[in-house]
Amino acid sequence: MEPMGIETICLDTDILIDELRGDPETVRLVLELESEGAILATTTVNAFELIYDASKTRERARNRDAVEKLLDRLVVYDLDLKAAIKSGEVVAQLEAEGRPIDFRDAFIGAIASVNGSVLLTKNVGHFGRIPGLKLRE
Repeated sequence: MEPMGIETICLDTDILIDELRGDPETVRLVLELESEGAILATTTVNAFELIYDASKTRERARNRDAVEKLLDRLVVYDLDLKAAIKSGEVVAQLEAEGRPIDFRDAFIGAIASVNGSVLLTKNVGHFGRIPGLKLRE
């Protein structure tokens, strides 16, 4: 958990990809968050998604290196027992409601939530179905 008064922002895969691609708006936002003193984080699930995608590209070594350098700048939260329990509950609840969610998204949301992070994502509508998850777009 972060010290009192310091916000932890968990970056979702879509934000991380935009950062890697040098999207001006995303780069500006990340720099702004860093200058405000926010702790930037992501999850091992997001790391998996980035490495998986980079490993399928023509410039695999260069792209994997870029991913690893980006991940080195972030706190990377693991899928621990608390997050596993929360994500299992969320998946079961949403399935029962007829609104299933992908396991990876449930993991990401639960990991961010149990670590007290705000999830920065472009997919607010989707992640907004996870109870208790704080979101920022």
